[in-house]
Amino acid sequence: MMVVKNVMTSPVRTIDPYKSVFQASEYMQKHNLGGLPVLKNNVLVGIITSSNIRLSDPNRIIADSMTKPVLFCSPADTLWEAAGLMEKEGIERLPVVDNGNLVGILTRAALMKYIGQFHDPLTGINNSHYIYQVANKLLLEGHEISVALFDINNFGRINKEMGHVLGDRCLKIVADIICRCVEDECDFLCRYGGDEFVIVSLKKIFETETLVDRIINQVADDSTSRGIPISISAGISGGQRKHARETNCIDIVENLINMASLASTKAKEHHKKYIICN
Repeated sequence: MMVVKNVMTSPVRTIDPYKSVFQASEYMQKHNLGGLPVLKNNVLVGIITSSNIRLSDPNRIIADSMTKPVLFCSPADTLWEAAGLMEKEGIERLPVVDNGNLVGILTRAALMKYIGQFHDPLTGINNSHYIYQVANKLLLEGHEISVALFDINNFGRINKEMGHVLGDRCLKIVADIICRCVEDECDFLCRYGGDEFVIVSLKKIFETETLVDRIINQVADDSTSRGIPISISAGISGGQRKHARETNCIDIVENLINMASLASTKAKEHHKKYIICN
């Protein structure tokens, strides 16, 4: 599973809050570090970074120059949760705390290098590895999720008759439209593979149905205005499970995506925009 524990650096170099800013600077230069968690009696009380040092008198103590309270993450957080926190707060590193104990540190550089493996370079969105990890975590936390799978109609013919360059452009258009329709706080999108896109959502089924209908209509309208008419079909699945799980839920995620895929195929066969699994 793609969680912080797999990417963090451990053990962590730390420093005492009563040492000087000069000592912190020397220590960071010696070990090529951009920041140091500050521990007092083994408790994380702050973090001192290169930025803090540049803005502080070298003779000041770290306690007066460090950033506090310090933001941190859990080793069980997904990489995307950690990345979102870093992006929102504009920070380069996160201490990793487990049961009150500092167990590691996560840097943006290490995080971005790892997350890059789960990025689809053509469309600019995440790939299927991402969606499995997010859905698994949501289910483990006891959330109810809905899954929508979109499939471009006649995509094979588009590639064959108009060329793969145009086919790639169609994929980019669809990805762009879906990105503009989803809500970042509750909808999680990926290019699942080929011409398929998947949304895992915290919305109820009827809300996901509304979202799917809007996306399908938007794709038809926007792609036509761009001179490349595209239509898509979709399948929707979801459960009523509202209790947290103690084991891996990947099998459940696979089942939900498979049901949505079959429903999408059925929607194509019956010339419908989408079908909801019962």
